[in-house]
Amino acid sequence: MPVPFVETGTYPTRAGNRVVPWIDGEPAFRRICEAVELAQESVLATVTFMWSSFLMPDGRGSALDVLERAARRGVDVRVIFWRPDEETAEWRRNTFWGSAEHFSLLALRYPSINIRWDRAHPGYCQHQKSWVIDAARDVGTAFVGGINLNPHSVATPEHRGHHHNHDVYVEVTG
Repeated sequence: MPVPFVETGTYPTRAGNRVVPWIDGEPAFRRICEAVELAQESVLATVTFMWSSFLMPDGRGSALDVLERAARRGVDVRVIFWRPDEETAEWRRNTFWGSAEHFSLLALRYPSINIRWDRAHPGYCQHQKSWVIDAARDVGTAFVGGINLNPHSVATPEHRGHHHNHDVYVEVTG
């Protein structure tokens, strides 16, 4: 059964909004870093998988490096990471799940970032991926999509190399 096109809705289309698809990790993460670097008030992120070997493009360092720099400028930076339970413990190798080593790293290198961990129902993954920058401002920007923070996701649109993931984020501004 076909679904009819929506012609009206509770939230009318408003002028001044912009939607941009970012295909593949390298351009998407480059744009996310630019938005975080321009943040004035806040950066809120949700992360499922973040490999310890993941680096942002253009020599910006890890995602935590990018976020710490914003926090040190006075931006309120908050991140929710997924914490695997015992039933999903095999995924811990690819997550920033709140181990003793992770807490030591935060205290040493990233003390300005506000982080908490969240769990899904036992045996399930909190498969969240979003970045919200300056949400309370008229120029607030959000990135939502499916790109995990792992080296295979920093793919170029040409997909040079092996084992690159093809994925997308959508930037919504306004």
